[in-house]
Amino acid sequence: MTAEKIIERIKKDSEKEIQAILREAERQASGIIKDAKKEAEHEYEKMIVNGKKHGANLKKILVSKAGQDAKREALKTRESIIEECFTKAYQKLSKLRGKEYQKIVTNLTEKGLKKLSGDCWAIVSKDEDKEIAKNLGLEVTGNVDASGGIILKSSDGQITLDNTFDGILERKKDRIRIKVGKLLFS
Repeated sequence: MTAEKIIERIKKDSEKEIQAILREAERQASGIIKDAKKEAEHEYEKMIVNGKKHGANLKKILVSKAGQDAKREALKTRESIIEECFTKAYQKLSKLRGKEYQKIVTNLTEKGLKKLSGDCWAIVSKDEDKEIAKNLGLEVTGNVDASGGIILKSSDGQITLDNTFDGILERKKDRIRIKVGKLLFS
């Protein structure tokens, strides 16, 4: 399954959750605004004796605060949804097996070999990676705890290229977060 298909599946799975969470956030925001308006009306009535102007200003302040609280809650909800997308992507990547896994890891490793001019060795995350490294003429020098992929080290040990799924997601998290946000909330 390609990254695009994974993202598409995540998007489809998340759409339902997004709608439910957004409805809940809107319901909560409506409740917050409603409560704030009630509080503002109460304060307004108390302050009418001292002046309508003072009461109207307080109402505006409270409604504005409620709007800000609602926006803050919506942002928290969106962030939670994006984090859930990352969790699901990580889970799907860690479950990849067989030819699809081999194709992805081989491609990542070949790109890494080009960057390191081919003179390097590998640290693997799965048993399947040993075979991939062997097929690409790489010496395997250790194991790493990761959901999949290979770490390449230059022969002089000065350059390390982390092509594990974990490493790639971590490096590209900010850029992916923006794209996922645009896909889900545009």
